[in-house]
Amino acid sequence: MRTFILSVAIVAMTTVGVVWIGSPHTSAQGATTPAAAAGIAKDLLGQGGSAVAPDRVLLLQRRTFAPGSDSGAHPAPGPTVLYVDSGSVKFSVVKGAAIRWRDGKPDGATIAAGSSADLQPGDAVFYDQGVVHDVANPGASPAVTVEARLNPAPSAATPQS
Repeated sequence: MRTFILSVAIVAMTTVGVVWIGSPHTSAQGATTPAAAAGIAKDLLGQGGSAVAPDRVLLLQRRTFAPGSDSGAHPAPGPTVLYVDSGSVKFSVVKGAAIRWRDGKPDGATIAAGSSADLQPGDAVFYDQGVVHDVANPGASPAVTVEARLNPAPSAATPQS
């Protein structure tokens, strides 16, 4: 399980690097993760800076969604891989798009603006900075996700959430 999560994170960050180098860069001022929504517990598993992207912080975070909880629509502060560890979540895209992964590889499904996907354990989605999305647990059991994100470095030396 951990090998899969790390593999997805490495592939996503490599993809981000290739896309970052080959595309124009824009600022996402004001694109911040909302404060923890009711019923969503965040656990920072690790984070660090990189000489390759000195203006960014790579972080790994576990989120536990209580039944009925919802993150609310918000823009991604950085490129993200979200992996469903247990339970299920509804992942919706408001603006932009996300790529769904199943069984450790993209399954050809793009979650476009205005659509959503029910993600089960083992599913993952990759989405880029600025994609406005929502993660909800409409079920009766808790759901746990693990996220690898490449966020803008904070101006103060405080852990990101």
